Amino acid sequence: MIKLGYRDNGSIIHRLNPFCKLTWVLSVFVLSIIVYNPLFLALVFISTLPVVVASKLAREWASFMKLALLLCLLVIIVNVLVSNEGEHILVEAPFSIPVIGIPVITLEAIFFGFAMSIKLLAIMSAFTVLTLTIHPDDMMQSMIKLRLPYKSVLVTSLSTRFIPTLTGDLERITDAQRSRGVELDSGGLFKRVRGYMTVLIPLLSNSLDRTVQVAEAMESRAFGSKSKRTFYKGITLSGFDLAALFISFLPIALAVYMVIGGYGDYEYYPTVSGLSLALSEWTILSVVVTTLPSIVLLGFLKRRIDLD
Repeated sequence: MIKLGYRDNGSIIHRLNPFCKLTWVLSVFVLSIIVYNPLFLALVFISTLPVVVASKLAREWASFMKLALLLCLLVIIVNVLVSNEGEHILVEAPFSIPVIGIPVITLEAIFFGFAMSIKLLAIMSAFTVLTLTIHPDDMMQSMIKLRLPYKSVLVTSLSTRFIPTLTGDLERITDAQRSRGVELDSGGLFKRVRGYMTVLIPLLSNSLDRTVQVAEAMESRAFGSKSKRTFYKGITLSGFDLAALFISFLPIALAVYMVIGGYGDYEYYPTVSGLSLALSEWTILSVVVTTLPSIVLLGFLKRRIDLD
């Protein structure tokens, strides 16, 4: 089973300062939110792939993306069923629903749902890289240095650790029950449910026991007794990290420029617009291609500097 949590494999992305990776994820998120042109959205998603390859965690990333594809399919289906707008009607129901009217499936609704799915894929791809390449302790300390409330940051950090820990517990308990002869994948539905109950009950009990242990550990360390915190390992910014942070901010500056200049817009309703772009828009696309994956080059330079 693939571990869907942080794993340091020594890649160039893991070596980067956490603030640089946080800024890169923020850039992808901002661009994905403000852009509606399908070509721009597709390019933002594709620009995350070199970072995935450089992090050497493609298999784990693919596991997350399977869930993302299911969510994207759900987005498309819901949008097609709910939205009746659009001039190009593909299917029209022979009946009428009160308040909603006659259900129709339009080309515009399908196209809009598909574009929103690409937007979702880009955001989930970036946050998957963040989850897999930043240690939860570094994430928590970075958030605290950004003056976010410590208790809220701690709750968020514990939440990000919950799913990988729960997945590991599920794997171990399942293997233990199978070694005792419990049949989990054979027989009828009732037999399978009974078999999996022998997994779910220990899993729930183990989770509650871990919750008590975390609470006792926090209490023994006088959690919340002082407002000012100290850390065993600090996160510092070198000259290279500051330069890398500046480069990571370039896509955000590009996003602001696109909003001011009106680039990246696209009309889905009432009629789908064409995908042809002006020369200025192609220029911006080329800048996006250059700036977003630049974090990979920064990782190579960071490793070279560390070796020197």
